[in-house]
Amino acid sequence: MNIEDLPKPLKDDIEDQSLEILERISGDIVVIGGWGVRAHLGVGHRRYTLDVDGVTDNKTLGLLRDRLVGIGLDANHTEWGIQFVKRYIPCVDIPDAVKANVEMIQLRIEISGPRISEYSTPHYFEFSLTETEIKEIPYHNRDGIVKVKVPPIEHMTAVKLGLPVDYKNNFDAVMLLQKSDVDKVVLAIKNNDDWGEMILRRMPKLKGRIAQSGRLENTLAIAAGIDVRRHISILEQIEKQL
Repeated sequence: MNIEDLPKPLKDDIEDQSLEILERISGDIVVIGGWGVRAHLGVGHRRYTLDVDGVTDNKTLGLLRDRLVGIGLDANHTEWGIQFVKRYIPCVDIPDAVKANVEMIQLRIEISGPRISEYSTPHYFEFSLTETEIKEIPYHNRDGIVKVKVPPIEHMTAVKLGLPVDYKNNFDAVMLLQKSDVDKVVLAIKNNDDWGEMILRRMPKLKGRIAQSGRLENTLAIAAGIDVRRHISILEQIEKQL
């Protein structure tokens, strides 16, 4: 079951628990992924997220490992960094129809160095650990906000365009492009290895899937009031500049 299919109280609780973990490490990472998009777009993000993705230097990564393991997360070392996992324990009522699915949910925190490599290719995008902005993310059901460091919005957009085209990456790219300077997006792409090759490779799926009625990213985009044809024309503009 996709998190989008869960009842709103459950989705809000999942996000609050994910955000609570993020708050513990927010000063030590640059937040990317879904929470990075949320930080830039706020309620305009229009989708839920449960994974925390961040980048930092190697020394800090070791310190974060000790901190997160100390609060009960399991650490799995990978070739790209460390993945931390914790079983989601609901703080709200769970409808019987989704209990089995909810029992399988894990909160995941994935932290690596600043260079994000594309699986099985030599292509990469490298985030700056100093060229960042401070944004605020509010909780749903409790008081307070979490301040996070995030890359510039055009860098987030550039990365999303080159990642595998699942509904999350595709929809995030759509929403980020609504607030991005397209020329700065292209510049960020060109300044990172040959990330543009990854984007050109993904472009047919980026355009085809967002236009396909019934696909989740198309449904979310329509609900957000996105002009899909206009979005595709922006993608074509980027394609020509690459």
